Amino acid sequence: MLAELGIWWVARMRELLAPLAAQLLPENTLLLRQIRAGSGEFEALRRRRGATQSLGQFPADRDAPLLAKLKDLGEAPVLLLDGTVLVRSITLPLAAEAGLATLLRYEMDRLTPFSIDDVFWSWRVVGRDRSTATMDVELMLLPRMSSAATLEALGTAGLPPHSIEAQLPNGSPCRLPVAAPDQAAAQRSRRYLRLSFAAAGILAIACLLTPLLRQSLALSEVETEMAALHDSVGEAQALQRRIAAANSGDEMLASAQSRASGALTALAALTHALPDDTFVTRLVMQQRRLTLEGQSKAATNLIAALSSEPHLQNPAFTAPVIRSENGQEIFGLRAEFAP
Repeated sequence: MLAELGIWWVARMRELLAPLAAQLLPENTLLLRQIRAGSGEFEALRRRRGATQSLGQFPADRDAPLLAKLKDLGEAPVLLLDGTVLVRSITLPLAAEAGLATLLRYEMDRLTPFSIDDVFWSWRVVGRDRSTATMDVELMLLPRMSSAATLEALGTAGLPPHSIEAQLPNGSPCRLPVAAPDQAAAQRSRRYLRLSFAAAGILAIACLLTPLLRQSLALSEVETEMAALHDSVGEAQALQRRIAAANSGDEMLASAQSRASGALTALAALTHALPDDTFVTRLVMQQRRLTLEGQSKAATNLIAALSSEPHLQNPAFTAPVIRSENGQEIFGLRAEFAP
């Protein structure tokens, strides 16, 4: 229970913070921007509370006072690019949210024209639809080749950036991590993902087979009850013949004859009224009141069918009709028996 609560809390926090992560910037960030494409000259900037201040320029290919000062800070900078991040909108099942990063890493070459090693990337969930159990995800990409030389130059100079900042198509800033994913961890994640899919498939098959198994057990119980009822009907008929032959006025025998006759008549009326595609799983008769449960292809038509039988009066449903996975409608009915 505590583990499930923790997973739920983390998912909700990610839901609240993910849309802001690409827009809200840290209060104190060291930024590096290349002055001209292909040049070894960079400008250092300090961003505090949304305001950006230039710290000066330095060459990355040789020692310079500003470069040495920045290295002494021991702070991992952010590479500031003028380019635009590519955004790919995708729709995924809600069940994939817990392992979304692993899923996107595994499916990157299918969802985009790039392999996982060719891009810097991140993602955010922008919407969820509980009715369809799906979520809308924005996958943000930046080709590595566009900044490979710049990153190499900064790494050689001793200022390797930990992330890249560029713009989304709407002009908002977006941060993408620079560190390459751990290949061993990725392989483990893929293996776990396959095992998760296999377990989900087994669970889905079990969910599909469970109603069939329940229906089979219900049919077996109905057949057993019908067999027992058949024996009871035979005994009642034999009792009727003995009573008629003896012409006894015993009240107990007369009462038994009346009950047996009523049960037979009610059973015959139900058999005549119910359509062939309907079977009864439970039948109770108490003081001329019938209660039955079962399944039918069109349960709503049973009221009219029972009303047409003169021995059955005031038929009505005892509960809402439910459609099962095999297309049958599960119903509960009551009616009054008039001999």
